[in-house]
Amino acid sequence: MELITPLAMHGANPKQQAEFRIASWRGVLRYWWRTLQEENNNETLLKKEETLFGGTMINKQKSPVAFVLEKKMVSAKKENVLPHKQGTAVPAIPSGCSVTITMQARNRHEQLVHTYDLYVQYMLHLAGMGQRARRGFGAMQWAEHQWESVAQFSHSLQQILQQLRVSDAFTFSHEGCVVKRKRDVKTSYPVLSAVWVGKGEKSPQSILVKFGKASHEANGRGDLGCVSQKKWASFPKKWASPLWCTVRKMGDLYYPIITEVKANDERYTNKNYERQRDEFLKIVGVKL
Repeated sequence: MELITPLAMHGANPKQQAEFRIASWRGVLRYWWRTLQEENNNETLLKKEETLFGGTMINKQKSPVAFVLEKKMVSAKKENVLPHKQGTAVPAIPSGCSVTITMQARNRHEQLVHTYDLYVQYMLHLAGMGQRARRGFGAMQWAEHQWESVAQFSHSLQQILQQLRVSDAFTFSHEGCVVKRKRDVKTSYPVLSAVWVGKGEKSPQSILVKFGKASHEANGRGDLGCVSQKKWASFPKKWASPLWCTVRKMGDLYYPIITEVKANDERYTNKNYERQRDEFLKIVGVKL
């Protein structure tokens, strides 16, 4: 995989250097696995999760699959993670660097490799990693993902969801909103709701600037995520943004990809949220 945007992932010395960590990779994969599960019973969900990823809450067990980093990746180079303004620079692994991860099945679990592979591919369509991952940083492109157009990207994502047997829950398009959930979300945790692809740009950096600008201008009430409790916010409680923004290369251009995750919660259905979300999408070049 090649880093399209800087990766601000940190290990033992977060102020001095960035470090690619398999534990963080696994955590992101676990999160995105959950976005495709529609399970109303939390204990059942946790049992499924621990079967695939290991855990100690239900039955103490290791994950049947291990991920191994080919070589250690560290960097002391500083990057501004707020590119729309003069923000604080943090250590990050520069864009253009390559990372290789090997997936290894433990004894008697070879049959699960295909399932893991599909979820990793799903994650590599939509996710970023590390600090400011929801705003475009830590975007990685798998060497096998050589899309020439938004239509090819959309078809590729649709194929993965079909192989994971969840595609019936969504409608698909080749531009704009390329994935849309058919029915209202019923789960108490965030699941995949929609995916938009915006206007292509010649450089990923210009997309990062747009993501930062949209976060600043379209989130005045905190409906798109709030990092601290503010009395003036629609919901004065800290919560993570439901919009995951990343970047992928298609043909000769780089495209903003915005994924919405939703739970069965009034924060996702109020008009302020929908208005600010749509304004955010317009700023990053999505045609609504």
